[in-house]
This record gives sequence, C-alpha cells and structure tokens, in this order.
Amino acid sequence: MATKTSKRTGETSTTVSVGIRIDPKIKFALDMMGRLQKRSLTAVIEWAISNAMSQQAIDSSHGVTKITEAIDAIWSTDEATRFINMCFEVPTMLTYDELRLWDTIKLSKLFWTTGCATEFRAHLDEWRLRLNWSLLKDHVEEHKNSPSVVEFSDVPF
Repeated sequence: MATKTSKRTGETSTTVSVGIRIDPKIKFALDMMGRLQKRSLTAVIEWAISNAMSQQAIDSSHGVTKITEAIDAIWSTDEATRFINMCFEVPTMLTYDELRLWDTIKLSKLFWTTGCATEFRAHLDEWRLRLNWSLLKDHVEEHKNSPSVVEFSDVPF
C-alpha cells in the first residue's frame, strides 16, 4: 500500500494505491460495470466494496452490526486512537501483533488512571498513550520474542 504524494512538497493525497490480482473474467465484468455506470475501474471497485461492506455483519461491542457502522465508530486519522477504537469496538478482530500491543497497554500502569486495566475506556489515559505511541510500538517490537508480555514504563530502566 502506498500513499500518493501530491505535487506540492509535504502534502499527501487522501487516497491510497493498492495493487490487486483478479481473475480475467472478474476484470472483464468490472470493465462492463464501468461502461454501464459510466465510472472508472477504480470507481467501480470502490462502489463494489462499499456495497459489500454495507451487507457484511460483524460482532461489535454493540452487538451484531454492519461493518460500515463499525468502521465509522473505529476510523480516526490518528493511529493510536484508531487502534484503541478497535480494541474497544471489535476486540475479536485484532491480529496477534495487535493483541500483543493491546496486552502490553493493559499490563502497563502508566496508561491507566486507576493504576491497572479495567473494562472502562474512561479509565484509559488516551492522551498519555498517544504521547508514548511510537515508544510503545518500539517496546513491543523489542520484546516480541519474550514468552510473556513486558510492561511498558516511561522510565527507561
């Protein structure tokens, strides 16, 4: 996945380029859809994905919901916020690496106003988490081969 950079230095596009492999028959069908709808191939693919997402159910913290609703609840341009939203909204969808990061957050007293993890998001110090996000990710990467989760501390000793 690559983010396009605009012609002006430092600005990035709001779109992401993705390379995909599809069956020739599907490609032909997409071209036909594009002709019918007078859309580009990209627009047809985006339309098809949006339609599929609006029909896909997902288990969330609010019960079974459409994935589009879950995405609306999760999405943020801030990576740390988006991650925390995922942890609370759709914890069953976390990958192993994401679970390891979440377990580190839950183990680390630094991130909790109560001194330990609770089920309540209000007890998570999201400001402190965002402030330490890069360091936290480096910490988890450094300890990825540890058989147990290693607590993160802002004191480097």
